[in-house]
Amino acid sequence: MNEKDNKRLNELETKYAFQEDTMERLSEELRKQQQEIIILKEELKFLKENSENNFIDNKNEKPPHY
Repeated sequence: MNEKDNKRLNELETKYAFQEDTMERLSEELRKQQQEIIILKEELKFLKENSENNFIDNKNEKPPHY
């Protein structure tokens, strides 16, 4: 191998290592976001269920100004 080929190979290896690191970091962030989405969906479901229950409970009550 000549010097030009060695330089090119080193550049390719550097780019590959950078891309591999970037993909791993993106994958980790995606995993974190998926976990957050799951938690947020559960919280939203809980809030919807509670607001429906509160609405039904309060529906039969007279407003305080009566």
